[in-house]
Amino acid sequence: MQHIATRKITLAILIVFMLAASSSPTVVTPQSVRSPRDCARPTYTPHEAILIDGNADLMAQASAESWLGNGTEVSPYLITGYYFYDIAHSIEMNNVDLHWAVVGNEIEGPGSHDVWCGIEVDNSSNGIISGNVFRGKYRGIDIINVANIMITHNTIEDNLLHGIGSEGFINGCLISENTIRRCTGAGVWSPSAYDSEISRNTITECSGGGVQILATAVRCQILDNLIVESSGLGIQVGASIDVDIMHNRVVNGSGRGFYVTSADDLNIYNNTVVNRGDHGMDLRGFSNSLVYNNSIVGCDGIGISIVSGQYSTLQYNNISSSSGYGIKTGPSAGNMTVTRNMLYGNGATAQAADDGGENLYFCNYYDDWTSPDADSNGFVDNPYALEGTSLNEDPYPLADPSVVPATPTTTTGSGSSTGGGVPAVPLELVVVGAGAVIVLIVGVFFLKRRG
Repeated sequence: MQHIATRKITLAILIVFMLAASSSPTVVTPQSVRSPRDCARPTYTPHEAILIDGNADLMAQASAESWLGNGTEVSPYLITGYYFYDIAHSIEMNNVDLHWAVVGNEIEGPGSHDVWCGIEVDNSSNGIISGNVFRGKYRGIDIINVANIMITHNTIEDNLLHGIGSEGFINGCLISENTIRRCTGAGVWSPSAYDSEISRNTITECSGGGVQILATAVRCQILDNLIVESSGLGIQVGASIDVDIMHNRVVNGSGRGFYVTSADDLNIYNNTVVNRGDHGMDLRGFSNSLVYNNSIVGCDGIGISIVSGQYSTLQYNNISSSSGYGIKTGPSAGNMTVTRNMLYGNGATAQAADDGGENLYFCNYYDDWTSPDADSNGFVDNPYALEGTSLNEDPYPLADPSVVPATPTTTTGSGSSTGGGVPAVPLELVVVGAGAVIVLIVGVFFLKRRG
């Protein structure tokens, strides 16, 4: 999806700026649209609010204003080079399915509590919002029940609620490479999203959190976002199906790094959470999903907490310096597999805990339990006792984090959640540079649990 999205951005920007190049030379490009706090203000033409309702209204206003374009995909109507200062909506695009673009404008408001949004798009599609500055409004960009909207390369700051917000659904949308800072709400916020991508945004000092899809996310990707010094939830996803959350960084600030309230076929991988004031990841209703190769450092809570759900896997995560457990599976979490995770200096009495049923912990590394390994097989001779009501244990704790031996063919843990007969996990191991870098080429990962 992300390669397709990148091509769509490039094509859309080329189309828009080929049109813009044939008009006034004072029209600015997305790269030159910056906050006046950062550089000299580009040249804009002051303009009254533009309020459009329906295709006919768009065509009429385009003709009256001599806007470039004809409403097709290759020649969208182009609104560009304007400066707006309003307490109401500066631009409305409602009930429109012609192609249009709002590019290279500056939209400001007084930053008071009765101000409205910079641009409102309602029941519309086929739009591009790119290279604009939104400042001091209620929401910078407000999108309601929209499809095929691209929001890219905008600077959105000092708004009274969300940087980019929705009061309905978004479908087939791309929200990418925006800079969002100092908003009282979240950086990107929507109740529902379908077949959409939220990527490569930088969200800083937003009081309401980073990226939040509250109710439903289906076939979406949340990737490569940087969320810094934001209060509230870093990344939140509600009821989700077939969603990837990958390569995001949530750094500093209060609140949980990741919060998932219901998931099926959700992948959380290659993310980094550092110095958050709550759990690194709080996962609820987390079923048939995968959490792997994430780094969680210095969180004031549990590193990864799976409160409820079943048949999910946690593997290859690196969790350190949490004030609570590194990993915990709750009373309503069952049939979870927790393996090949690295736990360092997490603050509870034990670094992992299990209150659930039929949860299988094996071959994890605990830096407080690294010896003895009398037979030098790579496993500590004594199992690692987990805290929690399940009386579970990891029967094969790793003795050395840089050496990952083949998994033994059986487990014999004493806890209620360990089963008999765990086939070996086929791994081909390459150790590079004194055991410091480990590359794991994973073959078929099949785990047979007790029936």
